[in-house]
Amino acid sequence: MSQPVTALYQLTPEMPRQEVVKALAAMPGRVAAALRGLSAESPSTPPAAGAWSAFQVLCHMRDAAIVYSGRFRWMVFDHNPVLPNYDEDNWVAGSVDTVDDLDAILAELRASRTDLVRILERIPDVAWRRTGRHEVLGVVTLEPYVRHQLAHEEIHLAQLESALRG
Repeated sequence: MSQPVTALYQLTPEMPRQEVVKALAAMPGRVAAALRGLSAESPSTPPAAGAWSAFQVLCHMRDAAIVYSGRFRWMVFDHNPVLPNYDEDNWVAGSVDTVDDLDAILAELRASRTDLVRILERIPDVAWRRTGRHEVLGVVTLEPYVRHQLAHEEIHLAQLESALRG
């Protein structure tokens, strides 16, 4: 389910910043494409005991996109803000969404991402070095943290696709 943050930071360091932002912008479409043509039962069936179903992965991707987008906004617009942690397993387990909400969940993911991309495309270079104080991780810097989010989503997109294949 969750991945160690330090491992995720390493996945996109050579990618130019503009490409990272482009890849973030494209992610909601990639998620929607992965979900096309799925059966009614496949999104809610976990591929293995203890694994998240495709639907749970989707909900987590939406939740994480909203949480990270908020953290990134705080880092851009506040001075060294405190960034709250969240328990992703609790959020997934406590979700009130159903498979009937797929379109709404995708819309939430798109809306959150559109806002984030607009901000990231417009901030000056110096803003990419802004920091925040994560409750668990300590001091984080915006650019590697944004790269972490992309790597995190790549991992979960692969997890989603794998869960849909069964």
